[in-house]
Amino acid sequence: MFADPRFLNDLMDAGWPAVERGEIAGWRLRFSGGVTQRANSVLPVRAPADVQGAITEVEERHSARWITPAFQINDAAEPAELDSLLAERGYAVGSPTLVQVLHGSDLPDAGAESDAAVDVAAEPDEDWLALFWSQEGPESAADRRVSKLILTGVQARYFSLRVNGRTEAIARLALVAAEDEGEPGVYGGLYCVVTRPEARRNGHSRRIMRAVLRTASLESVAGVWLQVRESNIGAIQLYHELGFATASSYYYRSLKTRD
Repeated sequence: MFADPRFLNDLMDAGWPAVERGEIAGWRLRFSGGVTQRANSVLPVRAPADVQGAITEVEERHSARWITPAFQINDAAEPAELDSLLAERGYAVGSPTLVQVLHGSDLPDAGAESDAAVDVAAEPDEDWLALFWSQEGPESAADRRVSKLILTGVQARYFSLRVNGRTEAIARLALVAAEDEGEPGVYGGLYCVVTRPEARRNGHSRRIMRAVLRTASLESVAGVWLQVRESNIGAIQLYHELGFATASSYYYRSLKTRD
């Protein structure tokens, strides 16, 4: 069941927690001041009785917060015709993303030697945050406060690869407790794999990924998931080499701005 789109939707929702949550007749609303589309979109878990009315209410709630209405769409979205209904209302497709998984049984041996250059912490330090924000945003102090709330809103491990005293690459492993077919376990969500631009092509992403997977093994996680843009061929190749396989995908339907 780990690879089931519905189960993965719940894991991803918990691994990147929105600051504010709501619900409309089975749809999960997420608001975070516009910081990341992932934390400011609708997860359509169950079909409302009045779908068109629910979409209108979504638009009203987003408009009140000055946030563009957006729905996360994949095979688990309810109702099944939601994508076509949104298209008819002027919602455009964006950010096609693959969801890849690595089962716990395929993780590397926890007894493997650790990388002395990679630090693992329970909280992101200032260098970690500075590198993440410099490459992924946001820029304003207010938005960065929201970003930190998202980054630290669930138990996680924060990885920093340091070379000559400088943080050159980072990653985040969110730890989410969930039940898979009645069996409780902890699952790891891989986020924020970032390398300093001038330090790229030195194998840093691979090194920090290996450190993440070793920690996941030490933490006895039942499986690791990640999200990667379909266009990011280099990252997809790396993840494939590390054993990840595509289990699901999604994209966003966002309401086009009107002139």
